[in-house]
Amino acid sequence: MEESDKDNLFITFQQTIEAVIREKEENPKYEKLLKKFKARVIIGLQIEEDYYFWVSLVADNGKYSLGKGKLDEYDLELRAAPEDLVFFVNGENSVLNMVLKNSRFGHKKLRFSKGSTGKRNFGILLKLSKILVLD
Repeated sequence: MEESDKDNLFITFQQTIEAVIREKEENPKYEKLLKKFKARVIIGLQIEEDYYFWVSLVADNGKYSLGKGKLDEYDLELRAAPEDLVFFVNGENSVLNMVLKNSRFGHKKLRFSKGSTGKRNFGILLKLSKILVLD
C-alpha cells in the first residue's frame, strides 16, 4: 500500500469517527458516557490478507484523538476490515453480527485482543460500541 493510499484511508477513517463523535456530543443522553469514557484503543484495519493499517484512538474525559500507528500501552486491540467497520458504525451490522460472522478474509468481522496490561476490557468494548454506532 502506497503512502498516499494510507493517508487517504486514515483521513477517511478519522473523518468518520470524528463525525460520529460530534453527532453524539449533540445528544444529551450521551454526554455522561462521552465525558467519562477513558481508553486507549488500537485498531487494525485489515487491508489485505496479511496487512493491517494501524490507527490509535485515545479517549480521555471527553477529548478524543486519532493517530496513525500502534500505541505502546493500550487497553484494547481491535481488528476489522474497513468496510465492516463502516457497516458497524452506520448500524447495519450489530455487535453480534460483527463478532459472529466472518469477513471477506475468513476471520470474524470484529476481533479483539487483550490490552498491553493483559486485561480483556470487555467493558471498554461495549462502551466503545455505544460511542461509535450511530442511532
